Amino acid sequence: MTAAGINRLDHVLGLTVFTAGAVDIISFVKLGGIFASAMTGNIAFLALYAARGEWHSAIASLVALVGFTLGAAGAAWFVFGRPAHHALNILLLGETLLLAGFIGCFAWFGAPGAGMLSYASVVPLSGAMGVQIIVGRKLNLSGVPTVVFTSTLTNVVVALAESARAGRVVVSGDTKRQAMSLALYFLGAFTGAVAVLLGAAVKLPFVLIFIAALLHHRIMRAAA
Repeated sequence: MTAAGINRLDHVLGLTVFTAGAVDIISFVKLGGIFASAMTGNIAFLALYAARGEWHSAIASLVALVGFTLGAAGAAWFVFGRPAHHALNILLLGETLLLAGFIGCFAWFGAPGAGMLSYASVVPLSGAMGVQIIVGRKLNLSGVPTVVFTSTLTNVVVALAESARAGRVVVSGDTKRQAMSLALYFLGAFTGAVAVLLGAAVKLPFVLIFIAALLHHRIMRAAA
C-alpha cells in the first residue's frame, strides 16, 4: 500500500468514527435511550432500565446488545481468512446495507415501545455497529476500534503522561491519530444531535458509511 493509500485509509477510519458518534446520539434519542455502538454503556442502561421496571427501554437495550453481537460475529465469520482490502470492501458494503435496512425499519415500525415489531428498528442499526468494529480491526490503524473510545482516550493520556515524565514533548503518529478519532467521535455526536433537531437523523449514518464504502473501493482500485 502506498503512503497516499494509507492516508486515504485514515479518511475511511475517520468516517466510521464520526458515524459511531452520530449513531450513539441518534439511537439514544430515537430508539428509547439506548446506545447502538457503545455496548458498555448499553449494558449499564439495560441494568438500570430493568431495575426501574422500564421494560420498553430494557428490551431495546437487550435487542441492541444481541444485534451488535450478531453483527460482529457474522462479520468476523464472513471475512475470516480474506485479504484485508477484500474484507473491508465486503464489510463496508454489508454495513451500508444494514443502515439502509435501519431507514426502512424505522419508517415502517417506528421507535421501540409500540409492540414487539417496533424493536426491529434496533436490530439493523446495532448490527451495523457490530460490523463496524470488525472494520476497525481490518483497518488496523493505531488500535482505533471505530466504536467505543475509552481505551483510545486512555492510550492518548498515557502517551502524553509518559512523554511529559520523560521530559520531552514527543507526540507519535499513533497518538495523533487516536486524539483525532476522539475529536471526530465528538463531532459525529454533535452532528447527530443537529440532525435529530433537523429531522434528518435516520438517514445520516447510511450516507456516511456509503461514502466510506465508495472511498475504500476507489482506494483499492487505485492501488491495484
